[in-house]
Amino acid sequence: MHPRCVPLFSCRATCQGSTEVDRRGEARRAMTIDNVTQRPAGGSESARVYDYFIGGDSGLEADRSAGAWIRLQAPDLLAAMQENRFFLSRAVRWLSRQGVDQFIDIGSGFPVSPNTHEIALSASPSGSVVYCDVDHAVGQRTRALIAGTKGADFVQADIQNPEELLAQPAIQKLIRSGRPVACVLAAVLHFVPEDADPEGITAVLRESLPSGSYLVVSHIAGDIPWADRNNAETLERAFEDMYPRTRAQVTEFFGDFELVAPGVVPAARWQPAEGMSGEQSDLAIYAGVGRKA
Repeated sequence: MHPRCVPLFSCRATCQGSTEVDRRGEARRAMTIDNVTQRPAGGSESARVYDYFIGGDSGLEADRSAGAWIRLQAPDLLAAMQENRFFLSRAVRWLSRQGVDQFIDIGSGFPVSPNTHEIALSASPSGSVVYCDVDHAVGQRTRALIAGTKGADFVQADIQNPEELLAQPAIQKLIRSGRPVACVLAAVLHFVPEDADPEGITAVLRESLPSGSYLVVSHIAGDIPWADRNNAETLERAFEDMYPRTRAQVTEFFGDFELVAPGVVPAARWQPAEGMSGEQSDLAIYAGVGRKA
């Protein structure tokens, strides 16, 4: 599984029916975890820890303990991951307003509302959303959620094998339609090591998309200093399989796609919601959207 984000609270309980401003306030109030003073030894796994943060219930006790430890040790890290979730929702809504009604969400992780299909299909009920993840458990959970939902599908494939991923019939149907497709890579590429060639992976994905399509990327930043060094140290200790990258490196993932204003920026600054300037949150996660000519 390539997990999506690390919100500070259960999105299932709070995201629907509230504004982004409201949810940020709830997130700040949820940051204090009592009786957690050290990272539990062993037994936890990054994907399950992430699922715990986004309100999932797939984690074991070790995952929940590790998650609580990270919340206590590195609130800025968690806030950055929360901004990622807000960015994804804004990006899907923005794309829907541009007339895009086909989405491929790669590395989707365990479903937590508001999911991509909930936003996209509410804007265009005749649209299509295909989730993709390598994890079998993610597939089970996602298929159960979308059962009976017209226009939503799931395929099991690995982003590190993009040719096999793109060969999936559900994905072929979208990219062969000739209509624009939004390829979503939210908080997934920072789990791809350099020796797996993330630039090559994104190049294959970009090449497959029809003209007028979009690429959505968010990625942990390697060149934005944390306000508290403890956040960076916690990141390194908690997620050994995470690879932060610089703004220039993240920008390279877009290739020759035209970046949508304001470009690759800290996630909170990408077209912030009404009432939020984005200036208060230069946290260490980049985000951007690019369009294929």
